[in-house]
Parts: sequence; C-alpha cells; structure tokens
Amino acid sequence: MSMRGLAGKTAIVTGAAGGLGTATVKRLVEEGCNVAAADVHASPLSELAAQFKGKVLELTADVRQPEECERMVERAASHFGSVDLLVNNAGVINKYYPVAEMPVEEFDRVHSVNVRGVFLVLRATLRRMIVQGQGGAIVNIASVAALRANVGLSPYGSAKRAILGLSGAAALENGRYGIRVNSICPGFIDTPMLRPAVNNPSGELDGIFRHLAIPRAAQPAEIAALIAYLLSDDASYCTGGIYPVDGGMTI
Repeated sequence: MSMRGLAGKTAIVTGAAGGLGTATVKRLVEEGCNVAAADVHASPLSELAAQFKGKVLELTADVRQPEECERMVERAASHFGSVDLLVNNAGVINKYYPVAEMPVEEFDRVHSVNVRGVFLVLRATLRRMIVQGQGGAIVNIASVAALRANVGLSPYGSAKRAILGLSGAAALENGRYGIRVNSICPGFIDTPMLRPAVNNPSGELDGIFRHLAIPRAAQPAEIAALIAYLLSDDASYCTGGIYPVDGGMTI
C-alpha cells in the first residue's frame, strides 16, 4: 500500500550503501520519491543510481565533516529542486570492550559518526527546509541499544541514546515550520554491520532470538516500511516519537 504524500518529494538517505540504507532508498523510490543517496563509500551508490536511473542521485559524503554535509544537502536541493525528507541513517558499531577497557580512539570513532555525523546532517537539512518554507519530515535511526544496555557496546549505545535527545529537541524547535522529526530504534537487522553483534564473542547475546516475541532478525525492508510511514502524510501528527521496531525485545 502506498503512503500518502511521498510521490514527487525529494529524500536524502545517508548510509545508503548499507543494508538498511539501500532498502530505504528502494522503498522510497517505489513510493515515488526522488532520492539523494549518500555514503562515504561510492561504488555501491553507482549501482543504485544505475538501477533507478533519474530517480537516485549518488552523493559521496563523510558525515563527520560539516562542509561535506552542507554540500550534500545543497547538491540534492539543486538537482531535484528541494529537500523534503531525510533519513539520517549513517552509523558504525564498535568493537567489543567493557567500559573499563574501551580505547578512547574506539569511543571517539563511533561517536564521531553516530552523534556528530547525525547532528551535522540534521542541522544542514533543517536549515534547508526552513529556508524552503514547505515543511518536511525527518527520521533519525537510533537503535534498541538506546533503550537497553548491552555488554561491550557502550560507545554504540550511548551514541544512539544521544540521537533520541537530538531528535526530541529538533521536533520541539521545528514543529512551527511544519517539520516533523521522529526516531526509530531497530533491533537486530539482517545486515552486514550487525551480524557481528549476533555472534558476540562474549556470549552475552547468545540465544537472544529465542527470547523475542518474533524470534528472528528483521529484514531491512521491514524497517524501511516504518521509515516510509513516518515520512509520509499518513504520520502527519507524529513528531518527537521514539519507535522501537525490535521483534518485542523491549517488551
């Protein structure tokens, strides 16, 4: 079923070369969107652009760099005429260490992408949407790790909790401009980035699927469906929300 109000709009999707990012690009194109697909890795984006010729603009950007975030947003607006939607998806996961043994460099690496990067993309996109004066919708990708602690994942979990704070503040500040901001908290998704978490060598997560109401990992397309809904006019009264999509992990 198609979502209302997506056809003809322009979306930016960061982390577009990853499993969830690619699924989101595909879903939004199916809904009639033009998509600026951004990632630090260029080659997978070329495949996406070729698959959806004329509907997908490939943009190589490092979300840790303010200038690159501003340039990404302006290129999308220039190419398609506006920026109406954002899926702030770029992120990395940390190597497993307890807090007492966590290298500072590893903590900083994760926060530089998952907090600083999300903030910089959010800031650049909000500025563009406010100038346009046409409203907009944003989905920031947090994680179930923002809602419950996990052994060895302190940088990732703390960064994803920060995304919830950013999203709430942005929702409060920008509702008057017709801009909605929500965040989702996926559980385990069958993507290359999160497969190491399923096989955590500490054994902390062994058998976790047996304890879920839906005892399996999600497919990326299942998460993309919720993203599309929150971006659509069907969710026109939803802002500042935190939406777990985790198979019942946080029940």
